[in-house]
Amino acid sequence: MTEKDWMDIAQYFYLTDERLQRFSNGFTMAVESALAGRDSSLRALKSYLPLPTGEEAGAYIALDFGGTNVRASRIRLLGNHCYIVEKKVSRPLKREGSYDYLSHDTTAVQLFDFIAALVGEAAGGNKPYKLGHTFSFAVSQQQVRDARLLQWSKEIAVAGVEGEEVNELLRLALRRGGLDKIEPVALLNDTTAVLLASSYQHGKSQLAVICGTGFNICYYEPSQQMILSLEAGNYTGAEQTIWDVRVDAESRRPGCHQLEKMVGGAYLNNVFRNIAMTYFNTTEIPFFTTQDMNGIIMTENMKDVRLRMGRMWKRLVPPEDVRPLRNLGAAVFVRAAQLSGAACFGVLRHLYPDGDIPRQTLAVEGSVLEHVRGGLLMMEDALRACQSGYGKSRSQSIPAEPSVIKDGPSVGAAIAAAMSSAT
Repeated sequence: MTEKDWMDIAQYFYLTDERLQRFSNGFTMAVESALAGRDSSLRALKSYLPLPTGEEAGAYIALDFGGTNVRASRIRLLGNHCYIVEKKVSRPLKREGSYDYLSHDTTAVQLFDFIAALVGEAAGGNKPYKLGHTFSFAVSQQQVRDARLLQWSKEIAVAGVEGEEVNELLRLALRRGGLDKIEPVALLNDTTAVLLASSYQHGKSQLAVICGTGFNICYYEPSQQMILSLEAGNYTGAEQTIWDVRVDAESRRPGCHQLEKMVGGAYLNNVFRNIAMTYFNTTEIPFFTTQDMNGIIMTENMKDVRLRMGRMWKRLVPPEDVRPLRNLGAAVFVRAAQLSGAACFGVLRHLYPDGDIPRQTLAVEGSVLEHVRGGLLMMEDALRACQSGYGKSRSQSIPAEPSVIKDGPSVGAAIAAAMSSAT
C-alpha cells in the first residue's frame, strides 16, 4: 500500500478544528435536550449527590465495578482534602481457562458472590463498614443508596441483573458470604465518583470524564444542585467511519453506545483490526487487545514493532508497511482523545454559555487517556480547538485543565459512603 493509500484511511481519523467544534456544539444541544426532557441520545441521570466539602472523614469500603475488572478497597478519609488507601484488591471478571463472570451463562448470584468475596478480602473479614459502590452502567435511580440496572454495556451479558437493584444483590451476597456487618449505603457511576474525588482533593471541579473500557461524562448541574451522569457513550452525533460501522455491527448491541464504540478501550482494538483488514485486503486478522495495540504505538524501534505486529496478526508484515500501520493505530487513539475533549467542551459550553470558563480541574480517569502516549495532550488540544470557536486564541490555555485523578473511582465511592452516612 502506498503512502497515499494509507493516508486515505488516516484522514477519517484526523479531526479538524471545525469538525471538533461541530461535534462539540451538537453535544451541547444533546445535553440541553436531555435536561429539558426532549428527545436526546444523552441522559441526565441524577446521582442524588452534591459536591463534597473536602472535610468528610472516616474509614469506608469502596467497590469499583467499572468494566471487566472489579476492585475493592479500604479507604480512610482524613478530612482537609486528604485520604489514605489502606488496602486494595482487584480481580478480572474473566480469566481464560478458569472462570467467566461476563457471559450470559453466568447468574446474578454467581457474579455477586464473586464480588462479595473480594469485598470481604478488602475489609479484612466481617467488620462494620459502610460501603460505597461505583457501578458504571446505565441505571434507574431515585435515591443514592441503590439503583436498578437498565442495561449492561462493555460486552457484559450476565443474566438476572438487568431490572434489579444492584446494591440489594450485593447486600444479599454479602449476607451469604458471612459479611453482614458491611453495609452498602451508596451507589454511583464511576464518573461521578471521579468528580467527587477531584472535588474532595482540589476543591474546584465541575466536570469529570472517564475514557477507559467505556466512556462517560458527568458534571455538577447548579440548577439541580447535584451531579448528573450523561451516559455519554450513547451519544449518536459523531461521524462514523466505515470501520466504526463494522465494529458496531459485530458488537453484542448493534446501534447502542455509538460514541463509546469510537473512543472506549473495549472497542478501539476492533476499530484498528478492521482498518488492518482493509489495509491488507483480507478478512483474516486475528483478534488482539487494545493493550496489544498500545504496545505497537509505544514501541520506538521499527524492527520491534514489526515483530509485535507479526506475532499479533500471525502474518509476515513487510517492512514498508510497519510505519503506516503504526500511524493508523495512533490515529485511532488520537481521535478517541480528541472526541473526549470536544465532548467535555460541549458540557462546559452548557455550564458557561458566555465562554468565560472559571479556572478548575477537569477530572480525568481511564486507560485510553492515562496510558496512551499523548492522550491528555490531544484531549487538551481538542479543548483548545473548541475554545477557539468562541473568540479565544488557539494557543491560549483552557481554564479547565485536564488532570488524572489517582484512585478516583474508589476514593469517590468512599466519599459517597461518607456523604450518604451523614444524611
